Parts: sequence; C-alpha cells; structure tokens
Amino acid sequence: MGRFDPPPPAIPHFVANRVPKDRAWAVLFGLLWAVALALGAYGVAHKNPAAFTTDYSDPASCPITPGRGRGLSERLTAKGAEWSPSQFVHLAGSWLAVSAVAALALGWAFLALFRHNSGLMTRVTIWSQVLIPAVLGVVMLVSGVLRGGLLCFGVAALAAFCFYIWRDQIALATRLLGVSAHALTANSGVITTTILLNLASFLALIPLWTLTVFALMNGEVVPNPAREGSAKCADAQGQEVLCCTWAPNSFAQGYAALSMVGTLWTMLLANQIRVFVTSGAVAQWYFAPAGLSQPAKGTTLRSLRHALGPSFGSLCLSSLVLTIAQIMRDAIERAQQRNSQEQFSLGTLITACLLCVAQCFWTVIEYLTKFATVLMAITGDSFLTAGRAVTDLLARNFLDAFASTIWFTPLVIRMACFLLAAGWAALSGGAYYTLHRGNQLEATPGVNAAVLAVCVYIVAQFVLSFLGGVLLSCLDAVFICWALDRDSQSVSKPEVYAVFQTVPLPGAVIEQPDGDIMYGAGQRSETAPLNASQYPPPGVAHV
Repeated sequence: MGRFDPPPPAIPHFVANRVPKDRAWAVLFGLLWAVALALGAYGVAHKNPAAFTTDYSDPASCPITPGRGRGLSERLTAKGAEWSPSQFVHLAGSWLAVSAVAALALGWAFLALFRHNSGLMTRVTIWSQVLIPAVLGVVMLVSGVLRGGLLCFGVAALAAFCFYIWRDQIALATRLLGVSAHALTANSGVITTTILLNLASFLALIPLWTLTVFALMNGEVVPNPAREGSAKCADAQGQEVLCCTWAPNSFAQGYAALSMVGTLWTMLLANQIRVFVTSGAVAQWYFAPAGLSQPAKGTTLRSLRHALGPSFGSLCLSSLVLTIAQIMRDAIERAQQRNSQEQFSLGTLITACLLCVAQCFWTVIEYLTKFATVLMAITGDSFLTAGRAVTDLLARNFLDAFASTIWFTPLVIRMACFLLAAGWAALSGGAYYTLHRGNQLEATPGVNAAVLAVCVYIVAQFVLSFLGGVLLSCLDAVFICWALDRDSQSVSKPEVYAVFQTVPLPGAVIEQPDGDIMYGAGQRSETAPLNASQYPPPGVAHV
C-alpha cells in the first residue's frame, strides 16, 4: 500500500489505486505547447525591431501611400487631467495595501458566515436583489425620471414574485451552502493547494505570453488609418493622432490565435485540476469511516497526485471540451449582438431562436463536464465514462436537485461576493475621503477616494470569487457523493444525508392510507433518517 493510499474498507466509493486514462489527450496538450514554443522561437528569430524603435509620431516613419487609410480612429489620451496617478500612489497606496490585506480577513468572514449563518446570508442576498432596484426606482422618481423609476419598480416586483415562487428551492440552496461550507472547513488544505495551482498556471503562461509579444513584432509600420490618407497626423475632425501604427502580418495573427487557445486551454485545465482535487478531498472526507471527524491525512495530496498522474489525460480532455464550449459561446454572443442590430424580420427571429438554443446547449455541456470531473475524482474513470455515468445519475433521479444546485447556489454566492466587496470598497473609499477632504496639499481627494474604492473592490471581489468558486466545488462534490450513497442504499454521513433528504425528487409519491408504505419517489435505506431536522449538520443553521 502506498504512502497516500487509505485502507480499502474505509472509503467504499473512492478508488485509491488507479490506472492512467485518456493519455492521448495529454499528448495532444503537450503537442500544442511544443508547437507554440517552436513557432514562438521562429517569431523571435524573425521579429521586426521597427515595432519598438519607430517614432510613431513622425510622419516620415510611415509616409502615406495610395490605397491606405480608412479605419477606426486612435485618439491620444486627453491632456490636462487634474488627477495624478503618482499622487494617488503616494497618498493612497498604503490605504490600498491595508485594504487588500484586510480582504483576506473578509474572505475568512465570508466562509464563516456561510458556515454558521447560511440562512441569513441567503436572505440578505435574495432581498438585496429586490431592494436595490426598488431604491433606484425611488431615486429616479425623486429625480423626475418617471419611466426609469417605473421600470426599476417593475424589476423589483418581478424579482420578489420569482423569489416567492422559488422559496422552497432557495431554502434548499441555503442548507446546501451550509453543508458546502462545513465540507470546506473539514478540508481546509484545498484552499492552499488551489492557490498554488493558480500561481503555477500563471507562471506556466508567462513564456507563452512573452513569445506572443515577440510574434506580434512580425509585421510592418503603416500609416495610421485614422489619418484617412492625409499627409498631416490628424483625423477628419482635425484632432491630432499618432502618425503611424503597427500592422502584424499573417504569421503574427495566426500565432496570436494559437496563443489564445493555448492560454484558454491551460487556464481551464488548471480550473479542472482544482475541481478534481477539491472533489477528491471532499469525497475522502465524506466516505470516511463512521466516528472519524477527519479522514486520513494526505487526502488533498492524494487527489493532486491522481490529477497530475492517472487522470491528467482525462482532465486535458475535459478542459478541451470547456475550451471549445467557451469559444463557441463567445462566437454565439457576437452573433447575437450582430443579429440584434439588424432590422427585425422572420429570419432574424429564427436566427435569434437558434442562437438561444445553441447557447443553452453549450451551457449544459459545461455543467455536465463539471459534474463528470467530480465523478472522475471519486472513481478514477475516464472522462467519457464518467460523463455517461453522471448524466445517467442526474437524469434518473436528480433533475430538480440539479437545477437547484446550478442556479440558486451560484446566484447566492455571486450576489454575496458583490455585496461584501462593494460594501468594503465603499467603506474604504468613504473613510479615505472623510479623513483627506480637508488636506490642502491634496488636489483631488474625491477622485483618489473613488479610485481607491474601485481598486479595493477589484481585490476583494477576486478574493471572494475565488473562495466562492471553491465553496461551489465542495457543494458539487458533496452532491455527487450523496447521489452515490443513494444509489448504493447507504448513508455515509447522516448529518449531510439529512439535509439532502429535502431535495425534491421527480415523480409522484403514492402513499398507502396508513402512511407506512410509499413508492414512486425512489427507495430509502432502512437505516436512512426520514426526518431531516433530526440530524442538523454541524454549524449549519436551520432555515
């Protein structure tokens, strides 16, 4: 038995000893990088130094030739702005540093709130989506904008109506988020591992981005199209513009496209590894022997070893599917924008419907890929095998629960991240302005406070979104673990099982008059608790 292999009876559904799967896709990923590095070396060898040595403000660097010109204008940055970046860094740099560090504490509070007060967090995030448009409506009515105010009130009323209809699903999402926070607390090493994975993926992409910069130096200096053939460095309105611009050649454009695909595939692969490692660690905690509050040590490292070893090819394939899905969704969004700008007709209506269907299709592919990765982390199956198995699992029993987990819980997480980040940014900017508005040596305290608030929001949103993503990955893993438990008629974690007992199951339930026998809603284990409130999970508040 290896150093990281647990005793076989301890984890019934988690497979410890695995064989490599889908190795061809790992080879394809390696070939993509090899081609990118080889072509990048060619781009470095054939770069045109004029890209950085040319004086783009000198018309002699790019004399006008017939047939050139016509395009988008490139305006120079407006001169004479009062706000000074150097002054902002000098005066507000320490504030930004302290606020960024405090954002880590905000992230800890974020997890603690979901663990101990998931009901409160859910209610706040849900009602904020009703109150925010309502408050905007009041402000618009007071300002005399009648149509805008009525529109905001309509949005608030529609949100309130929808949330009332979906109140059962929202209550379920609340309990599920509490379970997810509890699972993450029991596997806190996942956070450190995820941070290191993100850092490693960023460092791995630096050579590719550097080679892309050199590849884009393959081209020539041409007159700025904004000049529209004029000998002067000015646009049609007479405003000054740069005389020259850089035109990458076909090799540079092709390499940029290859670099974009490689970057997207690598980033999504890192994300899939994160989901895999999180799911594997949570599964080992979930299926740990009864009476143990923690699974055996090394669970996160064991999952990481599986991700970078036997399942690396499967993760390359799953991330490639996500890469294709993302590219297709971006293309569909651009097509939708173009279609919306055309004159309305039957053709545009049919096109809009087809694009909507295509968007839904790729969205479903993304969600099924995510759950297939979770199952791969537990069983070690190949991607296609895990995809078929998890699709059958969801289609057989859990379509309603599937909808609840993929819609309401991310909604709550995203809104909670936004509210906490926006609140912390407003507090930081407001405190800065209050203390600095009387400083005669500071020319623009209001602008500095606004810039500080924006920077703090970006940092806090990044930290909270990262933790929210890990929290959702824990929820997906616990969800699949419970599904495996239910399929095998067993209960590994009674306190978690009690929460998932409230998940709506498809099909009518037919009950005998005495209430002792029922069928049509699936089977329950003889040892399964029938009352969800009997086993509240540790730290999970009732709704």
